[in-house]
Amino acid sequence: MRGIIVHAAVLLAAGLIAAPAVAQDNNRGAYAELSVGLARVHDNDIGYFDEGGTFGGSGARDTAWFEADLQNSATFGGALGYDFGIVRADLRVDYARSKIRSLTVKSVNGSPLTLTPADGADICAYLEVDDCSVSGNTISADGSRARQLSALANLWVDIPTGSAITPYVGGGAGIGGYEVDGEGKARFAWQLGAGVSFDLSPSVALFGDYRFRQIQGATIAYDDFPDAGVIVGKVKTSTFNLGVRFRF
Repeated sequence: MRGIIVHAAVLLAAGLIAAPAVAQDNNRGAYAELSVGLARVHDNDIGYFDEGGTFGGSGARDTAWFEADLQNSATFGGALGYDFGIVRADLRVDYARSKIRSLTVKSVNGSPLTLTPADGADICAYLEVDDCSVSGNTISADGSRARQLSALANLWVDIPTGSAITPYVGGGAGIGGYEVDGEGKARFAWQLGAGVSFDLSPSVALFGDYRFRQIQGATIAYDDFPDAGVIVGKVKTSTFNLGVRFRF
């Protein structure tokens, strides 16, 4: 009798362990995702460079550095991938457009600068934005936008739970493009993320996740004036996404 009970317990334990793996195997195949979320671009350093004297300097070229404060914005994404059972691989595209709320002057040609009203007016005229105002070293302007478009290849690891809820972690790398005031550049990008999905049916799941993405900085020369342009530091973005996954 004792042997029968022990044997039954072993079979039950084996079944409980195997059940999540079987459930994951049932999800194997291609899938597509659509999502919408909130993008928060972390404060970023932006430099504008032009001929000497543009920002009050005395050298052959002036470079003014600002700290940019960007407004949170909506982000939209989509992915095509394949579920191998525990590991998923996908190619994902994301887009976001953030308003630049203000620029705080940090330095000109490496030296700290305190803006005078005349300096502020000159910078507002240089930026060619609407409703520009100056308070101390901070310039608030309406009209400047920073756009991001990324295409990343990702690997995700699903954590089996034996239920309709599946946590996952992963990340990826690829190309990220950004555009500031109509001038853009594509650079190397990477991201890390974690989230959870909920199966509505064998073919449809909802998901929510957090992702941190970084795009390398770059120098962007203006098309019409190659000796002038923008220097963008590393663009770091946190996104919070909600979406739906369709399995085929």
